[in-house]
Parts: sequence; C-alpha cells; structure tokens
Amino acid sequence: MRVLLDDIGMGSSAALRAMGVPEDDAGIVVDSILYAHSHNKHTHGIGRLSIYARKIDEGLMNPMTPLTILASTGAVKLLDAENGFGQVAGIRGMDAAIEMAHSFGIGLVGIRNSNNFGTAGFIGNHAAIQDMIGIVLANSGPAIAPTGGGTAILGTNPICVAFPSDGRNPPIILDMACSNVARGKIRLAAKNGEAIPLGWAVDENGKETEDPEAALRGSMMPLGGYKGFGLALCIDLLAGMLTGSAFGGQARNLNHPTEISRYGHLIIAIDPTAFLSPECYREWLAQAIQSVKACGPEGAVVMPGERSWRYAQSNGSTIDLSEQLVAEFNQLACSLNTGMKLLERK
Repeated sequence: MRVLLDDIGMGSSAALRAMGVPEDDAGIVVDSILYAHSHNKHTHGIGRLSIYARKIDEGLMNPMTPLTILASTGAVKLLDAENGFGQVAGIRGMDAAIEMAHSFGIGLVGIRNSNNFGTAGFIGNHAAIQDMIGIVLANSGPAIAPTGGGTAILGTNPICVAFPSDGRNPPIILDMACSNVARGKIRLAAKNGEAIPLGWAVDENGKETEDPEAALRGSMMPLGGYKGFGLALCIDLLAGMLTGSAFGGQARNLNHPTEISRYGHLIIAIDPTAFLSPECYREWLAQAIQSVKACGPEGAVVMPGERSWRYAQSNGSTIDLSEQLVAEFNQLACSLNTGMKLLERK
C-alpha cells in the first residue's frame, strides 16, 4: 500500500519519543528510517521500531545514547554508546571523525557497546554530503558460519565506503553485507510469509533453503564463500575486538529475547582535499565513472549506490509498504498511545 514518507517520519518520531528517546536522538533515528525507505532498503525502516520498544521496555536497550569519550588522541577517538541507538552513535561518531579530518586529513572513531544502526549507507552518505569520504564498518550478531564450519558465529557485518559526488553524478556509496544478502531481507520475507531464493541461506542441517524461518534458525551464506568469511572475520576484529565490544560470536542480534547486543562500529572520515585539490577530485572522479560506464552499453553499468539514489529521486512523497508492515506499525502506535497511525494514500 502507498504510504506518505511524511507520515512515516511523524509516526516514527512520536513512537520514539513515547519510548523515552530524546528529541535530537529521535530525529537521527527517524532520518535513518526515512533514508532506508526512500532508498528502497525497507528492511531497515519502521519494522525495527517494535524491536526497540520491546528492548527498551525490558531494559535491554538504553533510550539514551550518551557517547562517553573513553580515549582521544590525535585523529582517533573511542566512544561508549552505553547500549544506546546505533544510528545516533554512528552519525555522531561520523561527525567527530569529520571534525578530526578537517584538522588531520583523516578521523577514526571506534564505538563500543552499541546496537544495529540500520543501513550503513545512511552514515556513509552523511560524510559524502559534507565532501568527505566515509568508511563504516560494524559487527553484528551471529549469522554466518565460517567456511568449513556448521555453526553461525560471525555477523553479516556491513561495510560502507562513500565518495562525495563530483557534481555531475550521484555519490558512489558501496553498502554491502558479508553475506549474499542482508539478514533483514530474510526477516522481512518471514514477516510477509514469502519464500526466499536459494543461495541466500542454509537451514540447521546445512542445506540450502527457501524457507525464511528455517534460514533464520540456520545461517547465512557468506558472500563469495571463503572470501566473504574472511571479510566478515576482519570486520568483526576491527569493529568488535578493537573497540572493546563483543566479538567472536559474543555479539547478540538486535532482536535477541534476553541479552543486549554490544555491537561495535569503526567510523572513518577522509578529507579528499588532503590529497587532491577539490577541482582535481571532482574531475578525476567523473573520469573514473565515465570510464567504468563505458565498459557496457549505455545504462547497462550501474555504479554502487546509483539504483538507490535514482529510486529516491523518482519515488516522490509516497512509497509502497506491505500491509503486514503497516499493520505492525499501527499496532505499535496504538500500544504507545501516540495516535499516529499510517494510512493508505493515493
């Protein structure tokens, strides 16, 4: 059904405030939700709100995200999110990295004791629109079994690399998981009662499955086999172990029924003008994009993030959401007594 993005924003804000989330923090989370839906990444949108509400209510998530400074030296900071919102930690962490990059050419922020931050592209884009190259690494709860193993121990562990626009093309935003697909797509399929394609996941017996429920009980298939396992491991060590967060299978999924997540993030901002003049950066990036696109017929080669960018540009003020997702949000709005339900729009 068609739903207004403005309705999603206002409804999400009201729900978060009812959970005890401060206004400024709620604004960041709402922005992440709107970014997800407007860029066709619906698995990272309003479907997470009911999980936040349950975890906050049960004391498994902090409605505040204080970001205590644990260490600061030169171009490096270490922050403690104290079990708050990953979106708030990620954006404010990137802001701190950007501030250091203005002084040093690079800024690196480690964040410990955080939660899922939605789509990594939201945080990478936050750097790109400020003319910074953004790099985002994060670990997550067990979802991928190592090559040769039968037990999920590594997360899908997203990585994002975002390059500012050259002024003629959209920014380049690589946003990917270390699995063949993001785990959220399987959760969404399960919620909607849909089958998943073979190649996404295996069941508890290690057999490929089209059943999303069986997939959630099993494990995700790593991207590129051993290479995806290796990438997931390195991100787990950089974003988890290095920051003092959970790692090696100890992180917990966002919707874990009894434990906190303890995710870690590694956020990097690079000022391209520390290497190139602004004019040179824009010209060379445009040249690179032109060269890559020339490798195929017109329109056949698509740069990372381009489809999502074009979806956002062409979609207008409304988006399509499943009736199940809308019903779940409306039920949450009712339970929180916000009076902000989603309605079908023309």
